[in-house]
Order: sequence, then structure tokens, then C-alpha cells
Amino acid sequence: MRIYTLFVLAIIFLLCAIPSLMAERIFYDNFENKTYTNDSWKNLKQGQPQLEWELSEKYNHTQGGKTSIKLEPKDIQIWKDMWYVFDSHPKPAHIRFWFYERGWKNKVKVDQQYFMVGDGTTDTDSSNFCQIGQTGNPEHDGHYSIFDSVANAWFHTATTTDEPRWVKMEFVLLKDGTAKIFVDDNDEYTFTKKWSYLGTIGLASYGRTDRSGVLDGYWDDVEVFDTEDAPAFAVDSNDKIPALWGKIKCNLAE
Repeated sequence: MRIYTLFVLAIIFLLCAIPSLMAERIFYDNFENKTYTNDSWKNLKQGQPQLEWELSEKYNHTQGGKTSIKLEPKDIQIWKDMWYVFDSHPKPAHIRFWFYERGWKNKVKVDQQYFMVGDGTTDTDSSNFCQIGQTGNPEHDGHYSIFDSVANAWFHTATTTDEPRWVKMEFVLLKDGTAKIFVDDNDEYTFTKKWSYLGTIGLASYGRTDRSGVLDGYWDDVEVFDTEDAPAFAVDSNDKIPALWGKIKCNLAE
């Protein structure tokens, strides 16, 4: 009976792993190497100030890593951003990134730190563009914020921001052009218009001190795949493949 159980678990493990093996990761920054980050992300808007960032050891999401990217604007009321532009125009695509939530129950909220996605090279030349992140706008208290450029409107997530944790955020572009946002695996938003392809991703901050928000925000492990589904992340608490492998090893030990 135990041999049969191990055989079934092994088959399930292989079936779960097949989509992961087929997905190609076309971009990854774990924010452990300042030179790599500096070479990958660019300020593409002429006349706009470069985003002020640093690699901080205060928080880390990467397994075996030490740092995350810290965004903290030094100038108030000035928008700052940085972009990574794809050489090809992938569709489908799956973007996964992590934001460190310090917990609004602890009265810590970041005022205006965003991850951005567009079908151009920046927000200004994208026909489809979105932002997701945290804002001090009181209408979004306790939730994350999503901006849809086609709808020209802001929405807030059902996912709450009370507990300190690394929050998984995902932008998924399906084969038919449908684009969706997930937060901690919750389906949060489907965009108004279908997207032709993925063009760029970005990080941005805007400093203001009139809404009691802190200025420093932390992101880590930005991954982009050329498939609808993404492989499980090694430190994802919802990672089913390592959990299944753990069960197999427990059975072998019995």
C-alpha cells in the first residue's frame, strides 16, 4: 500500500512540475546585485529625475538572499520611476512580484509606492497601463490600490493590509489578451480592455507627507514568465510542489 501511495504521489508531483518546466523566465531581479539592478532598470523619461533606490537589508524575501529594493523619495511632490523594457512583446505573460507589508494595524502605510505594467516603454506611450501598490489615500485605507488607464479609474483590492508579511502580487496576461491582477492568489481585478502584449514593467514612488504615510517601501523578487502560469516560488507559503515533496519524504522515512 505504501509503494502504491508513493507511486501516486510521484505521478502527481511530476504532473504539477511539467507546467513549471515549460515556462521560460524571461526576466528576474532578486535585488541582491546593485550592478545588475542598475543595468536592468532605466529612467526612460527625458527631463524626469532618476528614482532614488538602494538595496536594503532591512527586509528580504529571496531564499538565501540578504536584501530587497528600497524606494524612498528624497524630494517631496516629485514623481520618480524606473523601467525595464522587453525586447520582444510577450503574450501570454505572467509577472510575479513581492511587496513588504509592515501592517496597517501597526499604523504603517506607504504613501505612493507602485509596481507598473504597460504595453509600451513607459506609462506615457502605453495604450494599456496599470499601477498596483500602496497609497495613503484614505479611500483605500487597509487595501492595495489598482489603477486602470483605460478606465481612468482607481480600484482597491479586497485583500486587506493589516498583517505584516510579504505580499505576492501578480499581473497575468492570458493568450486571448485578457489581463488580470491577483494579490496573495486572490483574483482582484480584470482590466477593461484586452492587451495586445506586454511591453514594460516599472517601479515608482511619489513623496508626500500630508497623509501620514511613510516614504520608504520595499519590493523583492520580480519575475516575468512567457506563460499564463508561473512555477511555484521556492519560499511561497502556498507552494504546493515542495509541500507534496515533503509528504513523500515523510512517507519514505516511515
